[in-house]
Amino acid sequence: MSNTATHEAITQAIPAFTPEEMERLMLDFMQNGKTLKDVKGLTTENMEAIYGVAYNAYNAGNLDQAHKVFQFLCYFDHLEHKYWMGLGATRQMIKDFSGAVDAYSFAGILNINDPRAPFQAANCHIALGNKDAAISGLTAAVEFSSNKPEWASVKSQAEAMLGLLQNNSGQGG
Repeated sequence: MSNTATHEAITQAIPAFTPEEMERLMLDFMQNGKTLKDVKGLTTENMEAIYGVAYNAYNAGNLDQAHKVFQFLCYFDHLEHKYWMGLGATRQMIKDFSGAVDAYSFAGILNINDPRAPFQAANCHIALGNKDAAISGLTAAVEFSSNKPEWASVKSQAEAMLGLLQNNSGQGG
């Protein structure tokens, strides 16, 4: 799907907010914990279709489009873990490591049972030269993946990286 077609599809699904809608939105959000998706009447199917656009754009290397669509998804449903993971991955690929850490941090808050968020945030911290923060993320990734066979690969990678960081203090890489 082209950038223009994606933009048109999203624009048609989401009309502009009137001041009254913004007021209702804020009240709904504060009183009922609703997301913008809920307030605007977007269905799970709508969001999944838009996620598919973002996912496909990311896999095709169209990172600018993927970034915009993942931002859209996070804005309209800030409680969906995979949207934040997608935003983090896209930011990591475009070397916006600080922005990726922010997205991964939010993803980690939404699902502490998934060690990928702290693991990927640690990779970004390494790129930023933040050794202590990287060690913290890797430690969390190891802890969150312990005794869970589905995360064995993440755990072994995190342990190996943790060992390197702890044993090679002062060396750049």
